[in-house]
Amino acid sequence: MNGLPYPSGTSYEYPLIIKKLFSATLNCHPSGTVTYRDRITYTYGTFRERVVRLAGALAALGVKKGDVVGIVDYNSHRFLEGFFAVPMMGAVFATFNWRLGSDEFAHTISHASPKVLLVHEDFLGRIRKIRKSLAGVEHLVLIRDSEHQARLPRSVAGEYESMLGKAPEGFDFADFDENTPATLYYTAGTTGLPKGVSFTHRQIVLQTLSLGIALSSYSSEMRFSSQDVFMPLIPMWSEHAWGMPYLATMLGAKQVYSGKYDTECLLKLFGTHKITFSVCVPTALHMILEHPLSMGLDFSSCKLIVTGARLPEKLARAALLRGIRVTSAFGLAEACPLVAMSHLKGDLDESVTEEKIRILGSAGLPAPLVEVGVVDTVGNFKKNDGLSQGQVVIRAPWLAREYHRDPRKTKDLWKHGWLYTGDIGFINKDGYLCITERVRSVIKSGGEWISHLKIENLVRKHKGVKDAAVVGVPNEVWGERPVVLVQISEEYAGVLDSAKLAEFMQTFVETGDLPKYALPDRYVIVDAIPKTGVQKIDMRVIKQKYGSMMESGD
Repeated sequence: MNGLPYPSGTSYEYPLIIKKLFSATLNCHPSGTVTYRDRITYTYGTFRERVVRLAGALAALGVKKGDVVGIVDYNSHRFLEGFFAVPMMGAVFATFNWRLGSDEFAHTISHASPKVLLVHEDFLGRIRKIRKSLAGVEHLVLIRDSEHQARLPRSVAGEYESMLGKAPEGFDFADFDENTPATLYYTAGTTGLPKGVSFTHRQIVLQTLSLGIALSSYSSEMRFSSQDVFMPLIPMWSEHAWGMPYLATMLGAKQVYSGKYDTECLLKLFGTHKITFSVCVPTALHMILEHPLSMGLDFSSCKLIVTGARLPEKLARAALLRGIRVTSAFGLAEACPLVAMSHLKGDLDESVTEEKIRILGSAGLPAPLVEVGVVDTVGNFKKNDGLSQGQVVIRAPWLAREYHRDPRKTKDLWKHGWLYTGDIGFINKDGYLCITERVRSVIKSGGEWISHLKIENLVRKHKGVKDAAVVGVPNEVWGERPVVLVQISEEYAGVLDSAKLAEFMQTFVETGDLPKYALPDRYVIVDAIPKTGVQKIDMRVIKQKYGSMMESGD
């Protein structure tokens, strides 16, 4: 067993490190399995061997304690192996959102500065385009899914599976300080470039234990155990896939990873592996329920956490009527991400009642070890009366202490010992947190943040646009969708219309400057953009004057 020698009579200072979560796996359920699509299934015993070999392969590339190792991949067993192997070496595992536009994507990798970057073959072309800006990346490791094994490009140091096959069978995962950084990921803010948040081993272990208590110790339909079959429907680069891979591994639960997102493939995996637990955004749930293949599936054993955006009452009712046990959860990137979950208090009622739907639509009750409050603009706490709104503030032992290498933005994160979430909401008399809006206006569509400022700036690049304003319009499927109010310059009056604006904006998707999901749904031509006295866009007047037009599409 690894560890420093301790003289007789000296206690062992037990560090809360990810290695301890990993060690529990073989004790609990060594015969449990990890599956990737229809390509590979192996036991936790093999999983342990692969984690050891991955650490050895990375060490051979020069990775040492404190170095950063990044990954650009779909949800996969390789991602899961990285969640453990890299931090257990004392290195930092950085995950990157490949859905970002080119500038933001390049910024996140450059800012994290990984020594080694694991890259799925589908994203190698994108990496090549920005390679010059990634000076800190010393080695690229190619991840292949294709059966055709072409010669490796010169730009890569090796291929993932081949490197694991050549790596040694043993690796000494030593103990170290539990406050050692373990992971790093980036959150797309409302303005500016994405911000990095890093978490220590101690924070991840405590969050995992709290999540396990929240999902197994209350009188709740959402209990998660080693007998469950887990498959995430949210990307693993986003907030540790809600921390569920750590919990599922600690308990030895069966895990299934779907690779490239495809609703039909997901539903086939649901049927084949009898998935009982997942995490998704409302949009994914809607797509599953509406897909023809789902009509023949039995969801009666499925438990689903919906996060990333508010769960609409209509969608919650539809899921419950199909037999899915569903609950909302509230979190944020800076919280690793667990904050609250909408458990039902007391004995459960199997019927679909309005009270049950209302509770499921809330952010929920604070998770164990999480403190939540609502404050006014000067930091005074509001009453938990269901009426008094304010900014939501939180405390927990796993919250990000700062934004990675960004002290200026960190100043707005913590105030008076509380982390300010940027969300507006209230707490009702029963203790349930309800989120009403963001402090700064943003658009949240299908669980993704969309910056209205970025879209406005791109629309204004058209020579015929005099001014523009982007508004988030409620959408039953996506939560919100962007609609643009456009003021046309006089020389383009009668020439520039909505269709031509849509074509113009499509070019930014093709160049990688704008994610496809951020394309506006509509362009409404107006005489002038309403402004306040200090010439800021007046959203209140816009919604009053053009609200029905934007929502109807007329």
